Amino acid sequence: MMTYFTPNSRNGFLLVKIVVPALLALALMLSGSLARAQISALKDHDVKEPVDISADKLEVRQKENIAVFVGNVKVVQGDMTMNSDRINVYYEAGEDKELSSSITRLDASGNVTVKSPTEEISSSWAVYDLSEGIITLGDRVVLKTEDGELHGKKLRLNLDTGVISIEGQDGKDRVKGQFTVPDKQD
Repeated sequence: MMTYFTPNSRNGFLLVKIVVPALLALALMLSGSLARAQISALKDHDVKEPVDISADKLEVRQKENIAVFVGNVKVVQGDMTMNSDRINVYYEAGEDKELSSSITRLDASGNVTVKSPTEEISSSWAVYDLSEGIITLGDRVVLKTEDGELHGKKLRLNLDTGVISIEGQDGKDRVKGQFTVPDKQD
């Protein structure tokens, strides 16, 4: 049991006891909802799936192993879609440079969105490290799900575990969230 004191005009303080089991039940119900919000629908996303990219313009810097896509860029890999104004694709060239190459990283900038079947993340920039299976998004990050919305400075999504972590900016912006409360089940 938890105990706390409240002012009482006759004896100074009145001892009040609160039954904790009801509070624990409420905390358990809420924690289940919050835990679901922290795991992405992209958990176990296969980073080895083909990456389809389309854009208004393409420039290939073959000596640097970089392909620059500009204008209405759309990247699709499995059930994940990334859109932005510009994406630099870094790749390792294979022995047959025209037919065999491996994308190692995507750097997106300008109006970035990453969508899965149940969530949408928007930001100013993103780095998708395919070798690590990590997507990092930054600057004015907004994560929208059916359960609510989170705002922060930087978001990190682990595609293997599905864990999403969001940071604020030290001393300035904190992580902010707005969540929907489910209707009471009868």
